[in-house]
Amino acid sequence: MKVDAIQNTDATLHKNSETALAGLRLLSTSSSAFMVLVAGAALSFGVQLGTVRLIGAESFGIFAYVIAWVTMLAYISTLGLSTSLLRLLPTYRVQGDWARAHGVMRFAFRGGTIAGIGVAALAIAAERLVLHAQGELARASLIGAIVVPLMTLRLIGASALRAFGAIIVSMLPERILRDSVAFVILAALVLGGLAPPDAVTAMAATLATAIITLIFIQRFLVSRKPTELISAAPRYAIRDWLRPAVSLTLIMLADTIMSRAGILIIGLRNDTLGAGIFAVAFSLAQLVALPRMALSSLFAPTVSTLYARKDMVALQRLMARSAALSLGLTMVVALPLIAGAPIFLPWFGPQFVIAEPVLIILIFGQLVAAAAGPQQHLLTMTGHERQGATLMAGAAAATMLGAALLVVPFGMTGVAVATTISMVGWNIAMAIFLSRHLQLRPGLACREHLLSETMAATFSRWGRAVRKLRGES
Repeated sequence: MKVDAIQNTDATLHKNSETALAGLRLLSTSSSAFMVLVAGAALSFGVQLGTVRLIGAESFGIFAYVIAWVTMLAYISTLGLSTSLLRLLPTYRVQGDWARAHGVMRFAFRGGTIAGIGVAALAIAAERLVLHAQGELARASLIGAIVVPLMTLRLIGASALRAFGAIIVSMLPERILRDSVAFVILAALVLGGLAPPDAVTAMAATLATAIITLIFIQRFLVSRKPTELISAAPRYAIRDWLRPAVSLTLIMLADTIMSRAGILIIGLRNDTLGAGIFAVAFSLAQLVALPRMALSSLFAPTVSTLYARKDMVALQRLMARSAALSLGLTMVVALPLIAGAPIFLPWFGPQFVIAEPVLIILIFGQLVAAAAGPQQHLLTMTGHERQGATLMAGAAAATMLGAALLVVPFGMTGVAVATTISMVGWNIAMAIFLSRHLQLRPGLACREHLLSETMAATFSRWGRAVRKLRGES
């Protein structure tokens, strides 16, 4: 029996050490990912500032408007396959089904190429026949259409890298290389007198960067592919792969719309200067979301584990603590950003001073999201992805509709109000769903409940200790 006890103890210690090691790896990866996010955000701010100073506010507005369209069309062109790869490749790897792993990768890249080219062609036709763009906007849009299939392939390639474990490498093209390389090329062209300082030159630099980052992704992908996958003859399960494509594409489209709706709505009214100003304000407000994004990635695996154990008390406690930490860190970023807005907004030019109220309104929405806690991750990690997608799609539609209605009487301030109201409404809707279906209270709303619960548990432990002492005496 002593031998069995020792073996059980060793097994437990081994299991705990493996769990601790996995936790350390997760923390290390998440910390590295957060550092990449922070570095990318700081770089994006500098690149935006430099681009405005190089090409002027008007041309920057055209550039921001075209980039918003290009990004949205590229995500649509992935057909949700970039997200599917994150689930399918690890599954096939565990199962040893290298033939299907090879097949889904080939299908994703070929399908993305065809879809990207088709969407780009439709975009060019719409721009010429419906939107009737002219001059600088028309030329920039034409280059943007060429970028769409290249960006599509980059997104798919980055997802494949992430599925093979190269998380940090997969983030570099989007967070670091894209902006830095594009700005270096733009600065060389403009300052060298090789091209005029306008949106067309900025989009040409973006096109060159899209080619460079795609080559970067492909080279790393070749080195990360398992030899079993390369040697296996591809097998296809196209129906299974395409079945979730519509819902995944809608999710990605909703997410993109929520971040680009303001720029698109303002730009569609031929106010490209306003689109550029709003783009700067929105990018600055996104800095406030970085702590929430980092914490969500850290807590997501724990959420899945606790839900699998049906430990709803611990899950509620985790949600409250993560919300408190998220709000605290968000405020650390938000307050200096609000206080410093009158100082750094004029750096972009005198036209950008009017973005201060827009920035404050957008930051308020981020604070509400931080206080609500990681609700979207709770929905995803507890098997309610479809309901989460529906709520997100509703929020995206509300953002577009609200922005379209409020932009006419209130301009970009109205668009900011619509964006924030949609953000708040989305979090309220998720809170109601979680309360009804999982009996979980949102974020900070459960702090008081947890305090009383903790006090009751403490008094209960004291009572048991007193009874035990009396019994012993």
